[in-house]
Amino acid sequence: MAVIFECRSIYFRYGEKEVLKDISFKVEPGTFCAILGRNGSGKTTLLHTLNAINNPFSGEVLINGQKIASLSRKNIAKHISLVPQEHIEIFPFKVLDVVVMGRSPFIKMTATPGQKDYKLAMDALKTLNAEKLANCNFNGISGGERQITMLAAALVQTGEIMLLDEPTNHLDFNNQYHLLSIIKQLCHKKGLSVIASMHDPNMAMLFADQVIMIKDGKILKKGKAEKIMTKINIDALYGLDSVAIDISGKKRFFVPADILR
Repeated sequence: MAVIFECRSIYFRYGEKEVLKDISFKVEPGTFCAILGRNGSGKTTLLHTLNAINNPFSGEVLINGQKIASLSRKNIAKHISLVPQEHIEIFPFKVLDVVVMGRSPFIKMTATPGQKDYKLAMDALKTLNAEKLANCNFNGISGGERQITMLAAALVQTGEIMLLDEPTNHLDFNNQYHLLSIIKQLCHKKGLSVIASMHDPNMAMLFADQVIMIKDGKILKKGKAEKIMTKINIDALYGLDSVAIDISGKKRFFVPADILR
């Protein structure tokens, strides 16, 4: 079923420090939505609020009109998965077993994963061209390979809404493009909605359908990538003077002007 994800007037603070102020947006099924902003702008806090890890002081998050605050943690996990920036070492499980853990919302407390769960896990690794990792020790693989493993676990957890915190963290140049390309394909082919915090506006320009720019905890601009990603908006978001370089059609790259002098 197509799932509409909506955030209405979210306000959040840590103590007296305001972090998110009146955040509202909607993500339609099959959309890759990039969240852009400087360090400390509230991107990670927003992702944690969208997944009900943080409880907003006001506002609400809804899935098809239903408030996620009314759902149990297990039911939220059936709709929304979160892939964080960093992945701590866990017990020395095989990568395939770590991916299977993504199926936990669908497995009864006293039950163990079955053949179907392992097949889904292997299929997810194959989708990410990472089946060779299946029998590797999770603690022994690289940071980029851990990132791919956790993305596979998110894929077997839900096909509805995925939250990614810096998904290209730890990935090399080639794998950054490869991974984002696969995520974009999943959005368009399977109706997956992805909301990803990103550092690189050029990656967002290439892959995002929708962009939300956050500055000082507020939405500076939001909308379709080709309309939002302009020199004026990039300069306002990052506090710099940039140069926009057209690369193809409606897409452009941004470079700080002083680098080109």
